[in-house]
Amino acid sequence: MKELKTLIIVLVAVGALYWGVEPYAHTKLHPHVAPANYDFAAEDLALDKTNVTKAEAALKVAEASKNDDLINSAKKTLNDAKATNDKYTIFWSEINKIDLSKGNATTGAETFMSAGCTACHGLEVANIPAAMDSKTSSEAYGVNPPDLSTAGAIYDGKFLAALIKDPVMAMKVSHKFNDEHPHPMPGFFGLGGDLNQEIADIVAYLKSIAPKEVDGKQVFKDACQRCHDMKYDKVFTDGNKQSVAHFMGSTPPDLSMYIRSRNADYLHNFINDTQKMLPGTAMPRVGLNQASEAKIIAYMEKVGDSKKSEREKTSVYIMIYFVILAVFAGLWKNKIWSSLH
Repeated sequence: MKELKTLIIVLVAVGALYWGVEPYAHTKLHPHVAPANYDFAAEDLALDKTNVTKAEAALKVAEASKNDDLINSAKKTLNDAKATNDKYTIFWSEINKIDLSKGNATTGAETFMSAGCTACHGLEVANIPAAMDSKTSSEAYGVNPPDLSTAGAIYDGKFLAALIKDPVMAMKVSHKFNDEHPHPMPGFFGLGGDLNQEIADIVAYLKSIAPKEVDGKQVFKDACQRCHDMKYDKVFTDGNKQSVAHFMGSTPPDLSMYIRSRNADYLHNFINDTQKMLPGTAMPRVGLNQASEAKIIAYMEKVGDSKKSEREKTSVYIMIYFVILAVFAGLWKNKIWSSLH
């Protein structure tokens, strides 16, 4: 009977930790965020609205404390949040005016060449090599400008339009780049015609030359390899690592085990909107469409957690073993103790 009471106490303590303390700690370390939204305009505006609401609540708390420093800091945070909200409201309103359905791929090819895009970007699928090798490019720009052969397949069309028009806004890195420290990719100001039509034409061109299918490893190469390693698959940063580290502010991590250290849900949210998950991070929003993002995470799981199904299956057998062992241990204990009483 004494042992049963001890077991009950242990189970209650474990239950309190598992269902009480652990979830509370998780909410503090990993605050809840809205699920990944592949309508990037809606994603940004929803996050900005949330940030304004949080800033307003923080200001009320600061005002209640009557601490001038806290109040001033909270007011600045609220003003910054409102300014960001206004900025993205205007930006996505402009992007939504671009009618991608009217893009002309033939004209887009001419615009792509005339606008000087090939000065930085290669198009292997169109037999247009990059102007510089990856090492030289990364030393010149910080990171190696990507080959755009698959861009039309792996990126959302609206995101591509936003990226062409203003890469800093589209990738959400305005906290890192400004007039004094410009982004290596300038915004597109057009060739003198209808700017929105020219952007729609370029997007149509990129989509017209993109392959129908792109596997996960290729998506990783085109979207992530300019900064990150995947050393378990012998995939390494495409460029000078020191230049990339200087450009980003720190060395981007190897992603071989991120599927296990973060999990798939976290990675979906992070890739979809880096600033939502880690405000102030130097990593830009990736902008992948939902299908390509799923491929990249599947690739990360294949490399970093290839034994997942085997591990899960084995864990079931182990639990069954311990249940059987507990039954026999209990029977053995009763047999031995019965003779002692």
